[in-house]
Amino acid sequence: MDEQQSATVVVVNQRALAHRYWGVMLAAGIVAIIFGIIVLANIWGSVRLVAVLAGLFLVFAGIMQLVHAAGAERKTGRIIGGLVILILGLVLVFWPDSSVKTVAVLVGLAFLFWGVVMAVAAFVDRGEGWGIAAGFGVLLALVGVIVIAWPGPTIAILMILVGLDAILFGASMIAQGLALRRA
Repeated sequence: MDEQQSATVVVVNQRALAHRYWGVMLAAGIVAIIFGIIVLANIWGSVRLVAVLAGLFLVFAGIMQLVHAAGAERKTGRIIGGLVILILGLVLVFWPDSSVKTVAVLVGLAFLFWGVVMAVAAFVDRGEGWGIAAGFGVLLALVGVIVIAWPGPTIAILMILVGLDAILFGASMIAQGLALRRA
């Protein structure tokens, strides 16, 4: 029996791509800088956005914890941890208008609980890399305690970092877009 092999060759013209997409990068950079300026100008008004983003992150983390629990030998702690994180994330997504301190405390509780569950699960399982996983769990729990203890300053610092990061990201995108244009 004769087998035919076929191959597909894709030719990419880098110059054409650069010429086509430099404007998209430039526009994305401008939008990111404007977003960063808005966040820095209105730190407390941006808390709703942070609540939704933190909630989405916690939902994703909870789902990943549940998926990870499916492959683990000892599942109970990971399942409980995943469910708690998932529920706290959903609370933040669907009720983002909570007060600043409530949002910070919910995120702090999620981090604290998640860190403790992660550290205990790593210690009990003692699988490959358990020390690193336990260390990250302890670190995450400590971050949770800090967020719970100082919710107002934590949110303010987070918003300042988000705003500055958006501005730096935007400047980088603009520089890359302009470099592509010249290419």
